[in-house]
Amino acid sequence: MATFPELIFPPIDARTELTGSVERIYDVVRRTYVALTPEEWVRQHCIHWLMSQGYPLGRCSVERAISVSGTTMRYDVVWMDDQLRPYLLIECKAPTTPITAAVVEQSAWYNHTLHAPFLLITNGRTAHCYSCKPDGSFTVMTDVPPYPQHSP
Repeated sequence: MATFPELIFPPIDARTELTGSVERIYDVVRRTYVALTPEEWVRQHCIHWLMSQGYPLGRCSVERAISVSGTTMRYDVVWMDDQLRPYLLIECKAPTTPITAAVVEQSAWYNHTLHAPFLLITNGRTAHCYSCKPDGSFTVMTDVPPYPQHSP
């Protein structure tokens, strides 16, 4: 298996396979093996960690295309609430990719269309969570919000 740096997320019991010369990891959301890239390693750890925090697997969406101001873009992960509204938008980067202002701006731009109230950006070595306001402003949070309880 490829060697990746230790992450801030707990270790996972990763199912991997070798297809030709391509190493692949099982994605529990997409229910298939996908290429094991450094970004995918971070994504799978983040997904497993959020599920251990009470985020339900059935409300998670991975790598879907959206249209942002006429441009098609692909988000990494979105967790929906029980009304199927975007709740937490997650942008995953490779461990060697620093979380810069440009990365935050890219994620905020995706959220301009999705309107998730929370945004998490991680490279697996650090993570930044934000509370997003309807006017486009956001506030730094100290932790990821708990998954919301069911609406009455």
